[in-house]
Amino acid sequence: MYFSGFNLEPFIKKTLSTLSISKATEIQEKTLPYLIKGKSLIITSCTGSGKTYCYLLPILNGIDFSIKKIQAIILLPTKELARQVYTKIIDFKKNEERLKATLLIGNMDINKQIQNVKSNPPQIIVGTVTRTLDLINKKIINRDISFFVIDEADMLLDLGFGKQVSQIFASINSFKLQKIACSATIHTSLANQFKNYLGNTIVVSSSESIWQNDNIKHKLIYARDNSNSLGTLMNFLKKINPYFCIIFANTIKEVDTIHNFLSHNGYRIGKLHKELTSRERKNIFRDINKNNYQYLVATDLASRGIDVEGADVVISYGLPDENIWYIHRSGRVGRGGTSGNSYIIYQNGIDNKINRLINRKIKIEYFLLEKNGDLIEKPLRIIHKSKIKLDDKTNNLVKQIIQKNSKKIKPCYKKIIKKEIHKIKQKVRHEFIEQKIRQSFIKKNKAK
Repeated sequence: MYFSGFNLEPFIKKTLSTLSISKATEIQEKTLPYLIKGKSLIITSCTGSGKTYCYLLPILNGIDFSIKKIQAIILLPTKELARQVYTKIIDFKKNEERLKATLLIGNMDINKQIQNVKSNPPQIIVGTVTRTLDLINKKIINRDISFFVIDEADMLLDLGFGKQVSQIFASINSFKLQKIACSATIHTSLANQFKNYLGNTIVVSSSESIWQNDNIKHKLIYARDNSNSLGTLMNFLKKINPYFCIIFANTIKEVDTIHNFLSHNGYRIGKLHKELTSRERKNIFRDINKNNYQYLVATDLASRGIDVEGADVVISYGLPDENIWYIHRSGRVGRGGTSGNSYIIYQNGIDNKINRLINRKIKIEYFLLEKNGDLIEKPLRIIHKSKIKLDDKTNNLVKQIIQKNSKKIKPCYKKIIKKEIHKIKQKVRHEFIEQKIRQSFIKKNKAK
């Protein structure tokens, strides 16, 4: 469906046309009819499907420009994501001068932010949780808000912001509050928990699974000598010529190593991780927008929601510990209906992680990288570890832990559940190993 068919204000349609955006994505087509009517939603959809416009367009459409007060709060987990959403709002200001938005993030002068909000109240606040709560506690933000958005909602909770989000939500006093939460990885059960958190909301999803995206191809690159994965990465980069490529590594040390190695070999490459200052991060994205870099090496800081225009290749230097982080990495390509490739540089010891992705029905193609640079499609023998089956008693115990800790969404609740389940499984694993040792001992004695 084209945006011209939605009941949107002329300045919104004009801006979308200027941005060469004419047709709604699947998730936008599903959610906009609800949101324009003021319904509260929990939106789940794969990365790059256009979730930001799902909530931005209804907010812009519902703003009352005759009232000089804050009407919408949009919360995000990181400064980079907040800046990204703020920039999208500014696009619409070009066709509607009355539109005002303020960015509330850390590492900016809070007194200056307070003065700006006081003297010239914006209609929209885009901010990180801590800084937004600071202004609410100082009674700078009015309580009668019309729109309340939590973007990358599961990440906010994983990072321990649940209590602060609750405080912000409790500070709002509005009978007609429209609540929206969205993320690529809110699966159905978690979405139902968010319904308890946000109240009467509808869950809308554009896909049955968060693990599949038809626009992304997954490929594993390995060499005959897998002990030198940095060399494999270097030789592979010689083979491809991406418009823009993001290389993900698991640690800051690996990011620094890759950055130093490739920059010394003449690659135009930037780096991004949490130990960089806010100014350094901002400069990195400025240089990316100016096409000063062809490559960016980063930790998973950049894998959540960051939209780098033109990124067509993602490379994972090894794999993260959790499957979901790989999905966020690969989701930096295949955005807006375009196609992209997500490559994995094989490292010894990641077979179990590859198996976990395969179990999620992610199709992976295997390529052998020869010394001369040729890529040959060839299956790699992946070691399959035998899975220890849990008995009914242990399974029931695991279910009880999940139910107990999922009734109320608390800070880091996922980690709490995971830790308790790990203890149970570890105990079962030890008992299994002890049993095998006893059986082997008995067998040897009988043979004597």
